[in-house]
Amino acid sequence: MKNTVVLILLSTLALLLSHCSTQKGMINSSHLDQTISLQDRNVQLKFYHQSDDSSSLLLKIKNTELLENRSIGSDILKAKVNSTLTLFDPKTNEPLDTITYDIAGQTKQSGTFFYFNKHSFLLNSGKSYHYSLSLNDKNRGTYFRMVGSINKSQEICKENLLLFELGSKIPELTFTMNSDKMYSLTSERIDLSSTELWFNSSENSLPPPPYSTSHTDLPEITSFQKLDINELDGTIVFQDLNIGSFLIRKKTSGVTIISKPSHFPEVGSVADMVLPLRYISARKEFERLNSNSNLKNGLEKFWLDCGDNKDRSQELMATFYSRIEKANLNFSSYKSGWKTDKGLIFIVFGEPTDLQFTENTETWSYGDKSDIGTIEFVFDKAENKLSSNHYELRRNTIYKSEWAKRVSAWRNGRIYN
Repeated sequence: MKNTVVLILLSTLALLLSHCSTQKGMINSSHLDQTISLQDRNVQLKFYHQSDDSSSLLLKIKNTELLENRSIGSDILKAKVNSTLTLFDPKTNEPLDTITYDIAGQTKQSGTFFYFNKHSFLLNSGKSYHYSLSLNDKNRGTYFRMVGSINKSQEICKENLLLFELGSKIPELTFTMNSDKMYSLTSERIDLSSTELWFNSSENSLPPPPYSTSHTDLPEITSFQKLDINELDGTIVFQDLNIGSFLIRKKTSGVTIISKPSHFPEVGSVADMVLPLRYISARKEFERLNSNSNLKNGLEKFWLDCGDNKDRSQELMATFYSRIEKANLNFSSYKSGWKTDKGLIFIVFGEPTDLQFTENTETWSYGDKSDIGTIEFVFDKAENKLSSNHYELRRNTIYKSEWAKRVSAWRNGRIYN
């Protein structure tokens, strides 16, 4: 009977996750005061710099989110989205420019996503920016708003690179590789033949809780193996991939492309589902669970104990593992997003109610600004040669009681939103 329940839980989880729509949290700042969406399986984007003064927005949106049209006799579906891109000075957070335009996308009738033509706009070299992007399909009533950072101050950064599955003309916007496939890496601004390629196959450790006084050090370059670059006509080719981190490096900057199994950014096995439970379980409890000779039974018992019944357990699992997927899409750096400090907080606490940017920090708030019980987490951008998307949490013992409260909520079948 237990094995049957496990299979039901796992298959239902997959069904629930496949039907998850984009969740729009209330992430605000002084200029970004509307609903914000993190990238997920429905909407993904990438900024790309093709020259010192010109940049582009690359975008894909799931078919079900847009109103499509098709010409008679054609198998090509088309859609149009109105977009508003506002750029901010990262030092003052004051708006610098607003660009409004319609972008057209298309896909084959059998396709899953609309891929939108890149729209070029002026973006000066040597600077970084914060952005707010609004996407609106007025005919369908679909609206998304996203915020983030654009790096044009470093030579080696993901905004200067395009990653393609070999043979495809559509770039991989998540900047991750499936270890079963082959890829090419190109750039219009960088001479890739002058870069170095390094590889690290080690599994990265989990971050300590926010109240801990310990600290997770960035890996040293000595932990990486230097590889020969398979370069042809300015393009680096990746084949026969191992699972791990590939570091593209030049002088003082670098960017990491992670190679993962085909299910990434989702969880793909029972073992993958067990490991993140360390965030909401005691050490000895987790060690017993992780060493269980039957991980399925251990996983089933854990979530049934949390939810008290099958239906509630399925809701908890759907939320927990969809947060892992979102963390992987949004926070991956030299390691999977769910293993970063941002991923840790996002999985346990959910989407913040308020988000504030400065040049090198992000502050996430949970609760009303006027409420004395509001909790804030500050993330500092870590200077390193591995990634421009790596942030470290300012840990403090004051978080201990709130952390215990949130973990207890999970264990008693309640989800904070």
